[in-house]
Amino acid sequence: MPKISYKIYNNIDRIDKKDWDAVFGDIPESYPFYKTLGNSGLAEFSFYYLVIYRDNEIVLIAPLFSADFNLDIAVEGALSRVIKQIRKFFPRFLVFKTLFCGSPFGEHGVLGIKEEFRNSPELIPRLLSGIKDSAFELGAPLVIFKDFLKDNTLLLDALICKGFTKVESFPAVLLDLNFSSFEEYLKSLGGSTRKSLNKKLRQAYARGNIEVKEVRDVNSQIDQIIQLYENTYHEGSTKFERLDKKFFLQVSEDLSLHTRFFLYYVDGSLAAFNLCFVYRDLLIDKFIGFNYDISNNYNLYFVSWAYNIKWCIDNSLRYYHPGQTDYEPKIRLGGKIVPLYAYLKHKNALFNFLLKLLAVFLKPDNFDRGIRN
Repeated sequence: MPKISYKIYNNIDRIDKKDWDAVFGDIPESYPFYKTLGNSGLAEFSFYYLVIYRDNEIVLIAPLFSADFNLDIAVEGALSRVIKQIRKFFPRFLVFKTLFCGSPFGEHGVLGIKEEFRNSPELIPRLLSGIKDSAFELGAPLVIFKDFLKDNTLLLDALICKGFTKVESFPAVLLDLNFSSFEEYLKSLGGSTRKSLNKKLRQAYARGNIEVKEVRDVNSQIDQIIQLYENTYHEGSTKFERLDKKFFLQVSEDLSLHTRFFLYYVDGSLAAFNLCFVYRDLLIDKFIGFNYDISNNYNLYFVSWAYNIKWCIDNSLRYYHPGQTDYEPKIRLGGKIVPLYAYLKHKNALFNFLLKLLAVFLKPDNFDRGIRN
């Protein structure tokens, strides 16, 4: 009878890359990506890896991370103001230390499972046992399986019977760029959208000299990039991660094969950057930053969008992931919604019941009209 056991590691170096690849296969954000996250020393996150063994053979790897999680992450308007007032007296109101299964920056959650083990009835119980032990050791009362694709729900829906609440996450967006030229892409858009985009691009290039540089090493521009990133971080209403200088430098070093920094200069001044990752026929638009005093006048959001689309087509990349949030323009410009799902459970029965009630209200399309349209 095979012995099923698990171990939890706090460093991906404890797992051989061959063993990792054997269960994950050839996925975009894989071993080097998670290694970079661990090497970045991000203060808000601690990374772990739950590994399930059958005898001495690895049959499952689950990337985990711990962080504080604000349940009101997507709340805006009057309710947001009420919560902020409450936090003046109770700073951790609706804030829980949380153990996540997934990645803070990945396009979606992943589980590496050996093919012949995927239908094993022992899978979810063993996975939950390891996560429960880890959450207890970390003092994390809340567990979240974060941003999993619909295909994964066939397996993960078993969590519902274990007391988890299934909710819709903020979806991903995907563009299928089956075009031979940028002009052909433009023709695929609705008439008013095509006219508006062309007008914005003409205005931008007529107002000044816009130059785009593609680099993989940003050591010489890192201080400016961090400032641009901070501008966008503070501008956004939905915040989860906050990156620092070391992260961007680590990406340049560890993921140089996949990394592309697109730097947007207006009349010689760096006005925006876009960090993207390239995997085979996919471009993942990961982080962006603007000098809003310049970028708004030069429509740099739309300039960067058009540049990325053209870059994909020119480099024979079929798919473009422009990231979560800000859905309305992305959908109008050809993006398709990719549903993602999360599973939540609090160890306290009362809090867990309240989570189920809160989940009904905190649906992403309640806070971003672009998802509903």
